This record gives sequence, C-alpha cells and structure tokens, in this order.
Amino acid sequence: MDREKALSKCMNICSMREYCIYDIEQKIDRWEVKEVDREYIIRRLLEDNFINHNRYVKAFINDKLLYNHWGKIKIRYHLKHKNIEVNIIETYIDKIDEITYKNIIDTEIIKKKKSVKGKDEFEINQKVARFLISKGFEPNIVFDRLKK
Repeated sequence: MDREKALSKCMNICSMREYCIYDIEQKIDRWEVKEVDREYIIRRLLEDNFINHNRYVKAFINDKLLYNHWGKIKIRYHLKHKNIEVNIIETYIDKIDEITYKNIIDTEIIKKKKSVKGKDEFEINQKVARFLISKGFEPNIVFDRLKK
C-alpha cells in the first residue's frame, strides 16, 4: 500500500476511536508499508493529534474498568505492553475513583459467589479471590472487600 493511502486509512480509523502508536504500527505492518513511510505516517498522526496517548490511556482505563471489570494491575500491564509511557499510565491510574473501584470489586464478588461451589465459606472466598486477582485487582483490596 502506498504512503498516502495508508495515511488516509489511518486517519479514518483514528477518527472513529482512540488508538495508540503500537496499535497503528500493527495495522501498518499488516498492510506492508515501507519503513520510511511508516515513520512518516506515525509522525503525521501525532502532529495532527489523531494519536494522543493521554486520550488513549484515559479511554482504555475507562473501558476496561467499567465494561470488562479489570483491575489496576491488569490495566497497567496491558498499557505497558502497548509501549505507553509509564508516567502517563500512572497519572490516569491514580485518577481512578476509589469508591467506583471498590464498588466494581464488590459487584464482581457478589456475582462470582453465586456461581462458585465450595465445602465452606473459606474455600468459596479463596476461589472468588483467585478469580478477582486474575482480573488484575490488588490482593490486599480483594481480601479486604471479601471480609466485609
């Protein structure tokens, strides 16, 4: 694919939802765009504000927290995997409302307890805790919420 067509396609997809550089690079690689053109496309997308990591991180955290019910650990891991700057990640992770965060954990606990079987309350709580920890919630917060 030639440079202008790839740039136009990237601008189009970036205008529909937020993307980070990593995501766009993956798409460009599939289109087999030359390295020189790839760098030009990324630079243009950044200059024209089609790609903005602050906006991306804010949207990513919001979506994964509210819709997927992921915890901070899993969100942080996925953002780092996409080569997002750590200071941007931490800025927006720190802005997560603690009450909302704990309410999500409580909701997940109630939902999971309905489907988990165990011989006693301790075993059920352990299974629920493992599930929530695997979703990226901090163990200390999970165990604290399970006690309540």
